[in-house]
Amino acid sequence: MMAFLAKLLLGLPGLANGLLAYLNKRSDNTVLVNQANVAGDVSVGQAQLAAYVEERKIIAQERAEQHLSPWTAWMIPTAFGLCMLHFGAIVLDSTFLFNWRVAKLPPPYDEMERYIVLSVIGVAGVAGTVRKVFSK
Repeated sequence: MMAFLAKLLLGLPGLANGLLAYLNKRSDNTVLVNQANVAGDVSVGQAQLAAYVEERKIIAQERAEQHLSPWTAWMIPTAFGLCMLHFGAIVLDSTFLFNWRVAKLPPPYDEMERYIVLSVIGVAGVAGTVRKVFSK
């Protein structure tokens, strides 16, 4: 059987050449389609990356504008400073009996003060530790 096919293909060079030309053409079409798909994927990836970078720039600009706003920039440091002064006065008055008679805040605000003090102290402590661990 194989001998017959070989004789047929070798005996008819036009048929073999036509078959090879067809296979080459089909292979070239597949390569062109794959090249177009890759080029499309690269274009989509570049567009997504450019959009992401622009989005990050806009977000960073908005954050910078909010942080530097004269209406809001003073709020967090002032609240923290007042909480720390009040908390420190309570601790000193209670510990050393200075007789300052610093009143504690009423119930909803005493918890808020506690959370503000603990969160800022906790963040400062954890941030330093994380910086030391990941800087090496």
